Amino acid sequence: MSKSEEVSQALKKITYGFYIVTTRKPSEEMSTRDKDYIAAATVSWVSQASFDPPQVTVAIQKQTDLHETVEKSRIFAVNIVGKDDQDMLKPFAESSNIEGNKINGFTFKDGETGAPILDEVPAYFECKVINDFSDGDHSVYLGEVVAGETRNPDAVPLVEWETDMHYGG
Repeated sequence: MSKSEEVSQALKKITYGFYIVTTRKPSEEMSTRDKDYIAAATVSWVSQASFDPPQVTVAIQKQTDLHETVEKSRIFAVNIVGKDDQDMLKPFAESSNIEGNKINGFTFKDGETGAPILDEVPAYFECKVINDFSDGDHSVYLGEVVAGETRNPDAVPLVEWETDMHYGG
């Protein structure tokens, strides 16, 4: 095995959860949209960065609608996917299909920041971007948590290894 393959295998041993990151931006501020735009995608690189004030980091792949929209909106919501909600992952691994108050068939409501909050998730938090770093194939956003809710305190977060989806390394 080559050194790069060994590094890749080691990186795949990092434990990841699954999350659906959502955002919204009005059309006049988007370079590729002619109406208000909602973007949503499955991500696995989310981490708490600070307790006080509460902050998180999220890594978003460049060259995606989600990346462009977060860059312009400077807001995002992290919808935490529960172990019993695996059916949500694959639809959000593709492009976002918005129909009324549904994204990829799942209902949402607007959060305090305007980012969509999925009704089916056990918990979520909303952030305002306060800093970012862009090097490599992802941008890392540092977000200050401005709102959030735990809807099902007994729900167990979904871990990547418990699915047939893999990301990283």
